[in-house]
Amino acid sequence: MIRRATLDDVPEIARLGELFHAEAGWGDIVEYSIPDTEKTLAHLVESDDGILFVADRDGEIVGMCGGLAHPVYFNHSCKGGQELFWWMRPGLRDGTGWLLLEAMENEARRIGCLSWSMIALDKVNPELTGRLYRRRGYRASEHSYIKRL
Repeated sequence: MIRRATLDDVPEIARLGELFHAEAGWGDIVEYSIPDTEKTLAHLVESDDGILFVADRDGEIVGMCGGLAHPVYFNHSCKGGQELFWWMRPGLRDGTGWLLLEAMENEARRIGCLSWSMIALDKVNPELTGRLYRRRGYRASEHSYIKRL
């Protein structure tokens, strides 16, 4: 079942976020902080610009997605949005993740987003992710690069 996350879900989502952080390869850039992640997740639940959904199987959270809506910086009359994370437990990637993405896109539309941006992490099969995004109507827009300063 795909459902909106609640504040009660925040600790478990933050714990799963640590697994996502490790898989995504962020460890060489910044440490994972559960308390800070919990603050971010609470914002996503409570604010008008936040989006947070979970995949729930018999009371267990097995996947999650979250994002933020914001005015487009070069045209404030338009609202855009950005995925922050979209993740399913390894071994449970059976298509349920696409239901999470669909829920996130639908919520972005509902809160007035004209566009939505998704990320393809280099450490998590970016070629496949890109193909799957294109099938859903996304197109490549930018490439991000990061380094620790």
